Amino acid sequence: MSEVSASEGRRCAVVFNPTKISDQFRERMTKALQRDGWVDTLWLETTAEDPGRAMTRQAVDERVDRVIGAGGDGTIRIVADGLAGTDIPMGLIPAGTGNLLARNLDLPMDEEAAIEAAIGDQTRVIDLVRITVDDHEPERFAVMAGFGVDAMIMDETDEGLKDKVGSAAYFVAASKALGRVPVSLTVKLDDGRPFKRHAMLCVIGNVGELRGNLTLIPGAKPDDGKLDLYIASPRKVRHWLKLALRLMTRRPKKDDQVDQLTGKVVSITIRGTESYQLDGDVVGDCTRLTAEIEPGALTVCIPEVGSQQQ
Repeated sequence: MSEVSASEGRRCAVVFNPTKISDQFRERMTKALQRDGWVDTLWLETTAEDPGRAMTRQAVDERVDRVIGAGGDGTIRIVADGLAGTDIPMGLIPAGTGNLLARNLDLPMDEEAAIEAAIGDQTRVIDLVRITVDDHEPERFAVMAGFGVDAMIMDETDEGLKDKVGSAAYFVAASKALGRVPVSLTVKLDDGRPFKRHAMLCVIGNVGELRGNLTLIPGAKPDDGKLDLYIASPRKVRHWLKLALRLMTRRPKKDDQVDQLTGKVVSITIRGTESYQLDGDVVGDCTRLTAEIEPGALTVCIPEVGSQQQ
């Protein structure tokens, strides 16, 4: 953790999803920025066509001193990707259902507390994961990428249900996903020998926490310079039971058919085509992907030591 210089006279950009933020957000943010001496704030609204890429690029091009992302996991991921390697601190206003990065970094969920952290002077440097899918341009994620049951749950979760019951909606979707066919994978981690799996779930993680206070990857840290690979290949009912116990106890179980590994670079080839998700949002389909850790790629604003989080 470190501190940035006092905010007097500096400029901030706010990249926000208008469908996610509260009616009071802009007024609250404006008052807090003015109080602390920030000037000429750049307000950049995302759209359905562009969830924040051009907006973050504009903020970087205008050389603002801080960029604040306000919205759901998709907005936060896009802003983080755009700020990678720039040394511009990123503030987070979590306004979605999952708020995965904020939860994994123990940031405030309350809007007013989140604003205070986002414009404050305390920061933390974290890693990002750079992922290349098929022939697409590389992009980065901060939390997890996955496919198999993981992406199916995200894809089949009703947005209206998410708004009403929050995290419980994902368990409703999960019940529909358990009958699916395993995904045939060939995996190569760092300089190791390739290995094959028939997986129900494959996740590349920068952190380990899921919604609903579940920990998928115990020990995963956002600043350890490593990515975490989690592959679950249950074949029988007893494997599923052991997998559930592993999730609940955060400890491996004998013969639970789970590979949990760490490394710098992982390449995965899929037999056929699978949907994949980045930080909770299903992005598209893939047949192969490569993910590489980028240590210290992003500076994130965090609450002052001793401040109250909600």
